[in-house]
Amino acid sequence: MIDERKDLIEKMRWLLFLRVVILSFFLGAAALFHFFKQEGDPHFFYTLSIPLIIAYAISIASAFTLPNIPDLRFFAHLQVDFDVVLITGIIWLTGDFTSPFPFLYNLAVMNGAILLFYRGAFFTAGFSSLCYVALLSWTSVLHYGSGVPVSWPHLMPAVLNIGSFFAIAGLGGFLASKLSETERLLKEKHTDYLELEALKETLLQGVGSGVAITDPEGRINYFNSQAQNLTSLPEASVKGKKLDEIFPGMTHNFNGSGVGRSVLTDEIAFAAPQGNQKQLRLTLAPLSNASDQLIGYVSIFEDISKQKEVEEKLRLEDELRRAREFDLEQKPAGVDDADFCFEGIIGKSGGIEKIYHLVQKVAGNSTNVLITGESGTGKELIARAIHLNGSRKNMPFVAVNCGAIPESLIESELFGHARGAFTGAVADHLGLFKQADQGTIFLDEVGELPLHLQVKLLRVLQEKAFTPVGGNKQIKVDVRVISATNRDLQKEMEDGRFRRDLFYRLNVVQIVMPPLRNRKEDIPSLAHFFMRKFAASHGKQVEEISSGALMRLMGYGYPGNVRELENIIEHAVAVANKNIMTEEDLPAQIKELPINEEAEVFEKTAPGGADLFFAKGLSLDVELETHEKCILLGALKRTNGVQKRAAEILGINYRSLRHRLEKYGLLNSRSLGLADDSPPSQ
Repeated sequence: MIDERKDLIEKMRWLLFLRVVILSFFLGAAALFHFFKQEGDPHFFYTLSIPLIIAYAISIASAFTLPNIPDLRFFAHLQVDFDVVLITGIIWLTGDFTSPFPFLYNLAVMNGAILLFYRGAFFTAGFSSLCYVALLSWTSVLHYGSGVPVSWPHLMPAVLNIGSFFAIAGLGGFLASKLSETERLLKEKHTDYLELEALKETLLQGVGSGVAITDPEGRINYFNSQAQNLTSLPEASVKGKKLDEIFPGMTHNFNGSGVGRSVLTDEIAFAAPQGNQKQLRLTLAPLSNASDQLIGYVSIFEDISKQKEVEEKLRLEDELRRAREFDLEQKPAGVDDADFCFEGIIGKSGGIEKIYHLVQKVAGNSTNVLITGESGTGKELIARAIHLNGSRKNMPFVAVNCGAIPESLIESELFGHARGAFTGAVADHLGLFKQADQGTIFLDEVGELPLHLQVKLLRVLQEKAFTPVGGNKQIKVDVRVISATNRDLQKEMEDGRFRRDLFYRLNVVQIVMPPLRNRKEDIPSLAHFFMRKFAASHGKQVEEISSGALMRLMGYGYPGNVRELENIIEHAVAVANKNIMTEEDLPAQIKELPINEEAEVFEKTAPGGADLFFAKGLSLDVELETHEKCILLGALKRTNGVQKRAAEILGINYRSLRHRLEKYGLLNSRSLGLADDSPPSQ
């Protein structure tokens, strides 16, 4: 009950504030009119401003007395009724029938809905209608007495305004009740949340182990009392610090990579501030939200100093057992070599088939592969297929776009850096080559590498080792290198922008990706694949592509290759409003192709061939009439002669259908053995 009263007081304060704003507007407008108008009634300003100032005073007095009003609902009714009376006066002073301010009644109705829901909204709408009708009736008498009768054009806006009062009342009451219910549910949820937080705090403080909760970067934001006792560190001194600063022996360094869904367990030596040495078992588990995104970690740790000797023995035994099991589980290599994965690669053209066979041949070894072709042809998909079908498929696949990394950072990104190598290098950084150890690294746009890095890359390919930036120790790696470029490396070498020795190292096996314009027979398969993909992701029921749309797609040149086709289909699916994608759904650059390109497509797709079509010896009109007659008969057959239904199928009106049937002598459908829905003759 107390909450309801506080809520009503807050709403009424907003009502009074809105009233003051509106009064300020009218008072300001009246002042401007009075001081800048050269002619007119000088008493108008005072006639309007006096009631506005009185309304100001009433509003301010009401705001101060709100907390002391015993019956707030009745007071709310009075305030809304006062608004209605005030608005009636404003309308009377500003032109009665011609006043532009009857809409202000709707504000009063909305206020009634906000304060008193349906009852208040409809009561205010009724009271507003009575005041408005009374005002117009009084005005009509005055007008009639002066010889100016009130006509229907004067009354029509009034009828519409009164109808809007009750429409706004219904809508406002509905919205206000829903909003109130939503606020109630939110308050309940907030109360539940506070209770859960209190329960969580009780549970975490009551457990016998130390508990620390961190953000994704490992910074501590919670440290329970048991954790403080084990470490002799108060919560205030550790909040905001990284967990691996408190426990330096942790194996997880919170570098942003996360721990997946695994739970990490460490046994670390911890030195308390008093100098006491403890052995702690620390368990680290990731925390995820409802969207399965990493939001932090929970760490549970306990003192295992007394059990360390026993635990160490068990650990050694476990390591020996795991080693024996590992030896027993080894399998001969290549048992699944027949099962190849070409996920995302669509097409059965001759060029793609050759690439399939070449991937199968090179996947099983560690030969360096260079993939060339225009942008958007799917070079990374081929690189992934080589990796997934090779002996390194269970090891990392690291893809890096050499053209997207600034030149000042690319060496550090590829080969890592040592702590203190440059400003901002506060810790050692593993480069991408080290991250890809035992796996595959894909160097996309390798032609963008600067010359000094080409030298270092060549050394890595030759020696299988590199030195991080600022480091003094070589790091050995076993990495398969697959590179790709859309540049002409032969020309780049001639111009001195690419090293020949590096080219020969990378280009052990070359795979040339054909542009989409050279394998147009794959366009239907690709288009349907992308259509199903985007229909599912956008929640659309697009199931087919019309022949006209497919013809347009086949006639386009695709300078952006498969990537551009993918974007075109996504656009078409997004705008399609039927279960079939049509020409109208395609982007402008496709559906507005020049006629010569469409003619080219017709030459290739005409039934029986274009030469046969033109060899028939028929005129265009005869050919079109023949087709139209066949289509009309087909529609009548499908509908069993029901002409109205046939018209719907054909997308024309009934009158047009009958005209066409009469033109071809098909109007008497009974002669065709079909039903007829035409009206009987008179």
